[in-house]
Amino acid sequence: MIIICDSSPIIALAACDKLDLLDKLFDKVFIPNAVFKELSVPDKLESLKITIWAQTKIAEVKNRHLVQAFNLVLDIGESEAMALYWEKKADYLLIDEKKGRKIAAYNGQKVIGTLGVLLLAKQKGSLSAVKPLIDLLKLLDIRISDELYKKALLLAKEKSE
Repeated sequence: MIIICDSSPIIALAACDKLDLLDKLFDKVFIPNAVFKELSVPDKLESLKITIWAQTKIAEVKNRHLVQAFNLVLDIGESEAMALYWEKKADYLLIDEKKGRKIAAYNGQKVIGTLGVLLLAKQKGSLSAVKPLIDLLKLLDIRISDELYKKALLLAKEKSE
């Protein structure tokens, strides 16, 4: 399976030291050049860890017209990620932003977010629990609504208390 990554989920996974889950769960992990540039800014959370992990995963998007079309309503990283999804014939687009997820789904792209990766990892046996990681993400001010938090724990068959 192939996954194309946007920046927010990469930052979240790096913050809870779980970037390796992407390599365990997917055969190929690609990060568009624009996303890599966003992630490798020195003052970004976990930028050094991410830069080292992502070096071999960077991909250049060939269809610049498609990127420009998406870029009318999305940022450049999301736009390149969505264009790269088609170029690589990906199975998933890893994206957390609501607007980007909606546009990707509208265009027939299969989306997964940070919590989806954690749930998939638990399902596949790479994690024993997701609650401690979701709690850590919330402590780090990574936006997770109470509704999404409860839904994730329900799907993981874990208690919220």
